[in-house]
Amino acid sequence: MTFRTIAVAGLLALALIVPAQAMSVKAFEAKPASEQGPIVTDFIEKMTADIGKTDPKLMQDIRDWFSRKRDGWPTSEGLEKLSAELIALDEVAKEGKADLTRIQIEGVIVKVVKDKFSPK
Repeated sequence: MTFRTIAVAGLLALALIVPAQAMSVKAFEAKPASEQGPIVTDFIEKMTADIGKTDPKLMQDIRDWFSRKRDGWPTSEGLEKLSAELIALDEVAKEGKADLTRIQIEGVIVKVVKDKFSPK
């Protein structure tokens, strides 16, 4: 098992520790965009801070993935993936197969990070 695998597994553990401050997807989506950005940024900062102590490159890679705009795109790849994941969840919820009050935005962020940075 590589250190990167362990670090990404730690992201999942962090998602389990955060519930006191967790926010449902429904509550997140009800907020204006001007408030959504800081929520995502704050969580990514907290999520990656511990990783940075042992794997500064992974920490920076995750932060860059969410913050650096791509040429010709209005936003970063990480935010595009997060948005796509939220759209998919909204569709599943419309079908009655998910309850957005029970899914935490922090868990969705961890999922897109894990999907991107877990070793294949």
